[in-house]
Amino acid sequence: MYVVGSPRAILIGTLGLAALLLWWAFRPAEVVDVADQYPTEQTEIQGQLQIAESERVPTITTKSVESFDSAEQRHQLVPADLRDLHTASDISSYEQELLMVIDLLKQGDLESALAQVDTHLASFPKSCVGHLLRADIFASLSQGALASQVLPAASGEFDLDGLRKQLRNRWLHTQSDSASTVHSLVPSVLIDFGRSEHVLVADMTAGRLFVYRKRGQAKLVSDYYLSVGSEGFGKRLEGDNKTPVGVYVVNRFIHPDTLPDLYGSGAFPVDYPNKLDRAKQRTGYGIWLHGTPSNTYARSPWASEGCFVVSNEDFEHIQQFVNVDQQTPVVLAEQVEWITPDELIEARAEYLALIEDWRQSWEALDTQRYLDFYAQEQFNFGRGGYDRWAKQKVNVNRGKTFVQVQLDLRGVFRYPGEKDMFVAHFTQRYLSNNYSGETNKQQYWQRDNNGRWRIVFEG
Repeated sequence: MYVVGSPRAILIGTLGLAALLLWWAFRPAEVVDVADQYPTEQTEIQGQLQIAESERVPTITTKSVESFDSAEQRHQLVPADLRDLHTASDISSYEQELLMVIDLLKQGDLESALAQVDTHLASFPKSCVGHLLRADIFASLSQGALASQVLPAASGEFDLDGLRKQLRNRWLHTQSDSASTVHSLVPSVLIDFGRSEHVLVADMTAGRLFVYRKRGQAKLVSDYYLSVGSEGFGKRLEGDNKTPVGVYVVNRFIHPDTLPDLYGSGAFPVDYPNKLDRAKQRTGYGIWLHGTPSNTYARSPWASEGCFVVSNEDFEHIQQFVNVDQQTPVVLAEQVEWITPDELIEARAEYLALIEDWRQSWEALDTQRYLDFYAQEQFNFGRGGYDRWAKQKVNVNRGKTFVQVQLDLRGVFRYPGEKDMFVAHFTQRYLSNNYSGETNKQQYWQRDNNGRWRIVFEG
């Protein structure tokens, strides 16, 4: 038994805090900008490796862990079927152990909390959050206060605020409302998987990455703690340290043996900037889903320079759901909008009917009806050119005696961050009396001021 204020307790607390400070002082050096060791952006076009926007391991600030409800209260609030599913498939042992420490701290059982955090650190020695909690416990045992009230005020490299936010994000995800939402509702962006087996959906505000599987309706497979850009999300400029918002696809896998340690177990680059990003003059490149450096388990919620990051353990688990050949879709949303499965069915029927009506008008050689699907003022994302394009379409159709158009959908998604927009990815097979061809297309639809859906970009 430790007596608060006793010499023995003070000594133990002092040693614990000293150990934490020494650990941070002599931890492995941060990874510096390595972009100049790799080909420039131009060589990406030539098929060579292009490094992601350079990132560094974040520094940490000092604050106490905020209060949390007990596990018993959470257990009572979550329905049994959701609770069991959530525990079995969504919360890693890493998160479970951390949340057990929080529950014990909430109950005031410091010795049990210390034993639990030691168990956690034995399993995950690189857990920065675990080391922070251990320092808090020692400080509380020795002086009756959390480490955040004992350690010097946040300055320089000793900035533990990110770790506190990481712990809070993990805890919030286990609460009854969040757990019920994740398992009873679906993201509104998931209109149709097309031929994709899985889709990755990031809720960057919540700091979670969800994996959904096509099984009739979208089926949640698993979800993971996620870290994004140090300046948040909504990327606009190269070097702004923000993660983009939008719909992307994975276009390759980069093996960890070819990467600096910063990227952990490997990387899945996505196709930022996409057509919409380029139209809006958003710059930057090298946005990857990747792992963490070997000297840490997980990073703070906002820690990268634009990439979206999971732990190495989670990255290795996610690999089975990503198919580079199929170009697995990735939706990066500021905040996921959750809707009922019935609402998703209605939206899917509406959007697919629009695409089918457009296709039929083309096959029918009904040129005026076909052209009416396209926005005039917002044509080509508002960059103009409608009149010239429409005139060309009229001339082409005059030479047709028949047209056949087949569409192989690769995915249809509501577009996050844009008002009333969805994007359809498909392979188009075209046959006419004087031409045939196959091409991959992206078609962006947006509702106009009159409430009518029109195509604002196709290419």
